[in-house]
Amino acid sequence: MTKDLLRQRKKLEQTWSDYVFEQQKPLLAEPLLKSWERSSQHLNPLRPNVPVNDPLETEKEWRDSLLYRVASPLLEEIKRTADESNYIVAICDGKGKLLWTHSSRHMLRRAEQLNFVPGGLLSEQGAGTNALDLALRNIQPSRVFSAEHYMQAFHDWVCYSAPIRDPNSGLPVGVLDFSSSWENANSLGLMTATALARYIEARLLHYGSQQQRVAENSGSSLELQFCGEPDLRFEGGSLKLSPRQYEILALLALNPEGLNLETLHAYLYGDKEVSLSTLKAEISNLRQVLKGAIGSRPYSLKLAYRADFLGIQEALQEGDVRAATYLYHGSLLKFSEAPYLKEWRLYLDHALQTALLSSGSAELLWHYSKYQPDDFEVLLQLAQVLPASDPRLAMVRARLELLGFSC
Repeated sequence: MTKDLLRQRKKLEQTWSDYVFEQQKPLLAEPLLKSWERSSQHLNPLRPNVPVNDPLETEKEWRDSLLYRVASPLLEEIKRTADESNYIVAICDGKGKLLWTHSSRHMLRRAEQLNFVPGGLLSEQGAGTNALDLALRNIQPSRVFSAEHYMQAFHDWVCYSAPIRDPNSGLPVGVLDFSSSWENANSLGLMTATALARYIEARLLHYGSQQQRVAENSGSSLELQFCGEPDLRFEGGSLKLSPRQYEILALLALNPEGLNLETLHAYLYGDKEVSLSTLKAEISNLRQVLKGAIGSRPYSLKLAYRADFLGIQEALQEGDVRAATYLYHGSLLKFSEAPYLKEWRLYLDHALQTALLSSGSAELLWHYSKYQPDDFEVLLQLAQVLPASDPRLAMVRARLELLGFSC
């Protein structure tokens, strides 16, 4: 906690008290002032918590939502971020109802006391001035610190919210929020919320546009998340397969017209002395796991599927570097020695790196560097484009020094 933060909190507390009890007009930014004025017409600022809907119904609503389908591969990363930084993280719908939350120990009791839980109503009508509502209302990232909240119960909080926008209409379908206690306020909170919300938007965009995308209610479907730690989802559930089975699925996804046995063998094993019957057995086992969804003569996927590596390629072809970057969580099946996949891995990494270096975007370069921390060219460009006041600059320079470059 810094003295500046403490002074800011005390000043805001006085401003809030003067407005609530003395009806003195506050000196606030226009969005906050207008929100206070609206909130004062219907909300008791001293109420102890926000209204909450039935948690079980909310859980079902979340699991059935498009937001869940596009955000679910990212939830583990979001939860780690919350735990490491003493945040509570939340996703709400387009009306401000919390659909999902995950809390660090630091924030758990605070969140429960305020009903900052699934089903909690964080619209302005339910909670007064808050970052989630402002992000929805103004369709831009919002930070609300301490007594900028209209409800006194939130004065110990700082909240960072970023809208999740529909790629076609530009209107918000939800909000991603990171909140903590006021003394943990820092410049990275809003950056983090915004970057992760943009990733979810990228998945929204490619959920419907990729050739292999699944139409709603189309039956069996397969989702391959192979850039980074492999994750496979089949008919809505998660499947754990062997490394070889992941490789076979990637090869079939990259060749939708199908592959004969000899070509698949060459793509998978190269010159290794592995019999065709061994490959047949692998395919047979995989076909059983996927309930017969692998065809033969040629071998191909016989169900709708989508894959992050195909989404990255398509986004780059369309010139959408932002979408490609937020679909990326590491190299394609990094463990794989399959010749065809090794070529694809190098191609995809190089194509994305080249596009990022041309973009000059600090936000996108930073995202990529988290998964390629030894990429010298990306780190050098980050060192040039990050502002001197950005705390990430010190991390970049330290990494460069470890790699033998003196900043």
